[in-house]
Parts: sequence; C-alpha cells; structure tokens
Amino acid sequence: MAKTNRGRAGRENKREEVFTQYGATLAQMLRGQLRLAGTERVLHLGSPGAAQVGELVATQLTTGELVLCVYTFDELEDTRAALAGIGSVHVINDIDDLDEDEPPFDIVSCIAPYHLGRDTVIEQIQAGVDRLAPEGIFILAGDRQHEFDRYAEALSSLARDVQQVVANGQYRIATVNGRNLRRSGGISGRRN
Repeated sequence: MAKTNRGRAGRENKREEVFTQYGATLAQMLRGQLRLAGTERVLHLGSPGAAQVGELVATQLTTGELVLCVYTFDELEDTRAALAGIGSVHVINDIDDLDEDEPPFDIVSCIAPYHLGRDTVIEQIQAGVDRLAPEGIFILAGDRQHEFDRYAEALSSLARDVQQVVANGQYRIATVNGRNLRRSGGISGRRN
C-alpha cells in the first residue's frame, strides 16, 4: 500500500498535480488554435505547459522560431532539458531577455500563470501584446476557477474584439488579432 502524504506535504502534492494538469490540458487546447505555416515567430509566455507547448509547436516550424518564457531558474533548466535537440527553440526566464531590436512575433500565447498572482499575469499579457506584430494573433488560455474572466477582461481593455474561441468545462481560450489592439497606455485591472 502506497504511503499517503498528509498535512502540508499532501496539500503541496495535490497543488502540484492540479497545476501540472492545468498546463497539460491547456497546452493541448492551444494546439488546436495554432495554425502554423512553419515560418512564424512564436512567443509563449508561461511555465504551465511550456514544455508541452514547445513540443507541439517546434515540430511544426520549418524556418520559424519559438521562444518560451518561463519564470524560475528551475523551470528554465527543466524546460531546456525537455526540449533538448528540438529545432529552433529558445527558453528564457525573463521577457526582458529579448532584444528590443528583434522583429515582433506572429503569434504570442499565454497560459495564465495564476499561481504567480493577478498582477504578474496582467504584466505578462501586457508584455505579450507589446511583442506582437500588427497582423499577429494573441492567444490567452486559462481556467475560470483561476480568474480567467478577469484576465480576458484585462486583455479587452487593450483590444476592440477579444473572442472566446474555446470553452471546455472550466478551461477557456480567448484570442485577439494584433490589428484590433490599442497599443497606447497600460492594461486595466492592476492594483495600485
């Protein structure tokens, strides 16, 4: 009979399982929204599901590029190890590691890292919008139980036409076309 973790250790194990399921499920849902020709520059923000997104996207790129932005050094090392040997994939742990002179991304996706707090998620959305090409697409994925509606509303403060394109139980995906973004000013919904 397997040993059962109780108390704090049990709660942490359960939280880790839920977080892993969250990332894996949303990575699979994102796969259905990514229409790739193989030449796109793709930026994925967020560590939940980063390795899964990397595997799904990198294999479809021929001359394109995938940049994954994770949040901690451990996630950086784990994601790099998981994606070792796969084409043009770059893993970074800070959006500021991107060169300002690089061209914008054709696709920016974000699985909301709810575990880091609302302000961090909103900052990631803003950073992704700032890196999106005018004809690109921004894809936001999340969970209604973890404030997805609030994040979609924050994205709506930057765009004319945010569309919820997938709903599967509690999981949601919303998209916005780059030409519908209002790029001046910040995002609403941040705490002061």
